[in-house]
Amino acid sequence: MDINLLRSVSIMRDLTDEELAAIASLFTLRKAQPKERILQEGAPVGRFYIICEGVVHIRRQAQKREILFGRLGPGSFFGEINLFDPGTSTASIYAMKNATLAVCDYESLRNFMSSHPVIGYKLVSAMMGEMSRRLRTTSARFVNSVYWSASPPPEPATQT
Repeated sequence: MDINLLRSVSIMRDLTDEELAAIASLFTLRKAQPKERILQEGAPVGRFYIICEGVVHIRRQAQKREILFGRLGPGSFFGEINLFDPGTSTASIYAMKNATLAVCDYESLRNFMSSHPVIGYKLVSAMMGEMSRRLRTTSARFVNSVYWSASPPPEPATQT
């Protein structure tokens, strides 16, 4: 895998060339066709993904229909939640046009970070920063949607 591609990933920008070269061998490239579902909400997840080319949509089920939750493009990543909290996918991910993804299974990534703690620390710190930004954005959207969907509060009672 090309280290220049990895350098474009937000969580890998602070790694040196030697550190990028060391981690590059963990990833394999995978192609996804337009409208292909890469991950399904509620299904087990075992891999970390980096978007090399293309755009993916993040969708969640809401009252029997899927809603668009977000879009990710080149240099973005997904699948990080289950790296830290094993479980099922919190959303479905769809390729919206031809996409190239760099993929690494969790076990290989965890083993790498254990045997390269300095690189592991840099990656985990950057992931937590990105995950925090995503959580803040989601929280703000949630509060905004609750505000706009709520009926106005009742008028205060006046005493005469």
